[in-house]
Amino acid sequence: MKRLKRGRFAGCPRMWRRNTICPMRNVVGVTLIELLFGLAIVAILAGLAAPGFRQSLRASAVRAATYELLAGLQQTRGGSIVESHPGLLCPSDSAGNCLPAAAAGAFWRWSIEVPGQPAELEPRALPEGISARSSRSPIRFSPNALSASNATLTICDLQGIAPPRAIVINVSGRARISPAAASTCR
Repeated sequence: MKRLKRGRFAGCPRMWRRNTICPMRNVVGVTLIELLFGLAIVAILAGLAAPGFRQSLRASAVRAATYELLAGLQQTRGGSIVESHPGLLCPSDSAGNCLPAAAAGAFWRWSIEVPGQPAELEPRALPEGISARSSRSPIRFSPNALSASNATLTICDLQGIAPPRAIVINVSGRARISPAAASTCR
């Protein structure tokens, strides 16, 4: 009759019995089914997070374009005061031509109106999929810093994912950011 092994090292091969720990007892693993369930849970969570992440990226692009245009407005106003000539800002096409009021443009430009000199500023691109519309084109700042065109610049997401924003310029040349109606982007 064969004798049953008992004791601490009963399941270990003979060469491991001298050690205090049997490495075979500490082997732990994951079955294929457990691995598949874990991957399925990760895939479901990633699928739920993707739309929110996309909306966050589009809202960030609208916000970046808003602050870029706001900086351009301040630069135009400041340049107008320093140069003692009217400053202009407008949504434009890729060639730098100002678009008419309410036309959507993916570019914008600013310039100082000096008599006898052409404005030679490159148009600046807005982030991809973002457009800007102006209620008045071009927006004009006077060199005395006391007046400007009363206008609204509306920044729209062409995909319609992020809500639009507006930059409102009052007659004294000060700008503020406000939410815009979605209907202004159509």
